[in-house]
Amino acid sequence: MSLRPLSAGVALGILIIAGAAIALLLVLRFAQSEADRDSLVWQRQMAVVINSREVALEEWLAEQKKVISRLAENPSLRIYLGNIEAAPAPQDVENLAQAAYLENLMKGAAIQNGYISVLDQDFKIRANLNKQRVAGLALTNPQGQVIVSTPNMPSVIRSVAGFLDRGAGNEVISFGPYLSDDKRPVIAFVAPVFGVQDDNSAPAIGFAVGIKTVPEDFYQKLTQPGDISKTAKNYIVRKNGTAMEYLSPLRMENGDVNSPLTMVLDAESPVLAAVFAVQTARETTGGFSERMNYEGKNVLVTGRKIAGTDWVLVRTIDSQEVLGAIQARKRTIIWIASLTILAVSILIILIWRHGVSVRVTRAAARQRILSRRYEKLSQFLQIVTDSQPTVITAIDGHGRYLFANAPAAQDTGLKAQDIIGQRISSVKGRLQSPDMENYCNQVMENGTPLSIIEQLPGNEITIKSDYVPLLIDQNQGVLMVTEDISELVRERERREVALKSLVSTLTMVIDSRDPYSAHHSERVAMVSLAIAMEMNADDVTCDTVNIAGALMNLGKILVPRELLVRPKGLSENELETVRSSIMKSADMLETVDFDGPVVKTLRQVRAHWDGSGVPHNLAGHDILLSARIVAVANAFVGMSSARAHRAGMDMEKATLLLLNDADRIYDRKPVTALMNYIENKGGAEQWKEFGIPLAD
Repeated sequence: MSLRPLSAGVALGILIIAGAAIALLLVLRFAQSEADRDSLVWQRQMAVVINSREVALEEWLAEQKKVISRLAENPSLRIYLGNIEAAPAPQDVENLAQAAYLENLMKGAAIQNGYISVLDQDFKIRANLNKQRVAGLALTNPQGQVIVSTPNMPSVIRSVAGFLDRGAGNEVISFGPYLSDDKRPVIAFVAPVFGVQDDNSAPAIGFAVGIKTVPEDFYQKLTQPGDISKTAKNYIVRKNGTAMEYLSPLRMENGDVNSPLTMVLDAESPVLAAVFAVQTARETTGGFSERMNYEGKNVLVTGRKIAGTDWVLVRTIDSQEVLGAIQARKRTIIWIASLTILAVSILIILIWRHGVSVRVTRAAARQRILSRRYEKLSQFLQIVTDSQPTVITAIDGHGRYLFANAPAAQDTGLKAQDIIGQRISSVKGRLQSPDMENYCNQVMENGTPLSIIEQLPGNEITIKSDYVPLLIDQNQGVLMVTEDISELVRERERREVALKSLVSTLTMVIDSRDPYSAHHSERVAMVSLAIAMEMNADDVTCDTVNIAGALMNLGKILVPRELLVRPKGLSENELETVRSSIMKSADMLETVDFDGPVVKTLRQVRAHWDGSGVPHNLAGHDILLSARIVAVANAFVGMSSARAHRAGMDMEKATLLLLNDADRIYDRKPVTALMNYIENKGGAEQWKEFGIPLAD
């Protein structure tokens, strides 16, 4: 028996398996990309709806606050309360009349704006009836004691205490909702009342407090007009210690509706949808995740923080509704493609076996069968790969093209069939690397895949190329997948430019606040970068120390300016205020997305090598390298820079002082790197202007 048909069969089997594997990989990538696209569509729909409901709730709150604000600004009310505050002795006839007028004023406002119970709309108290106190308007003194109120006004202690806990500012706040005496949800609004001659910076002389039952139209704002989702739910939650309180009615799967404030769940449960919504709403603008709702159902969830409250608006949709259709479509694509691959593979095998059994001695017929086999496989690969946006080609061990998809043909300006058989060097494309042939040879020699990102010479195109080794008919080959990532690279560069611009602007703001240490931030950044490069630190560390050094004094905008510009010495408490401003810098930059640990670096700049600094007991190599570098640079710039009240210290003396504190306050390596840069790398000449006083 001849071994040639057997060898041809083995080669064909390997080719079919490789082709099927490539095709299946491409199909899986296509199916996943479609699933990801469908998921993003759902997320955008959820974001649009929850943003709309967030605006509706905040507009409702703003309208309610206007009512209390207008009441607190009433001139008669302010005069009356000012008289009580000035002379809390027994009231005369005029004050009593004014109190009666204010009570009628508040009654009218209560009726007009819903600050009464349904049972108390006429404000008549029938004898022998103990009416429950649910809603009303009240005027209190600064201690929260009621002076004038509408009938059946409930206690205002919780509402006023909530206002005082927030710092007793000049803004109207909301408190609640919470359950009233008759177990109905109520919400309170508190506004400070200022004297007629006072402005909003003076202490309040009392408070206007309004408590009302949460109306039905408030809950109706949770419903999105035209929402076509079958399982979508919008509700409001609040984290209270370790409890997650549900503040709005909850629609259950069986059709029942739970009353507001009747469901409380564990706020520490990571699988709960409301817990995820609260966490992401506080940290970001709200993310998306799959969690469990209050009924234990898997849902897709997102959340939004309602401004001026402790509420979080939650929107959920049953995972089956969202993901079911996505997964079904993905499975359909994979099944159809897999069956197509199998059918084509079987067809190729049958054709080959027929040719071998009938025309085994006829070389011409066998050649035709082989040609047909390659043609069918090529057609199949062409159908699959032409739908991809990437350039996909394959070469044999001699560097000749075996396959090219439609994007590859478009890139070269040739027809796909005209590329087949040509060498790499004879085909030029816009997305073709000049080193493509070298990369292919390297892959065939090592037998391992290679992934390369490079900018093509002579233009601004950046490509990502994957080279995958193939074995075709016992011969080596390479599959190449090339993608244009220029836009991604440009977007990253734009982001870096924007960040540098932000850092530069903030640095100017910092220096403008403290003229006696002008350019300090810029110099710290400059010296930090020099030390990091001298230590051969990685790019992330270099960028981190540069940004952290430039922004470490951002917190000084919160320090009283008189402390910054005072030419004489400061007290210990005042010095600590200035020093601790670096922690304020970290707090202000907490939500900015840096590539490196900039915020963590700022929090550790005051740490000492022996653990005696801030944070306490953070010592040695547990301190970030970037923080150790910035600490040395900051101390050096502070000593060597001239001030209005002193000259700059000699650089050699400054570095010796730093060296004396090495292994106690500072890490020795950054100190020695700084000394080497100053003495041997031109640092002394580069930074000689540090000691020159700035012109007035």
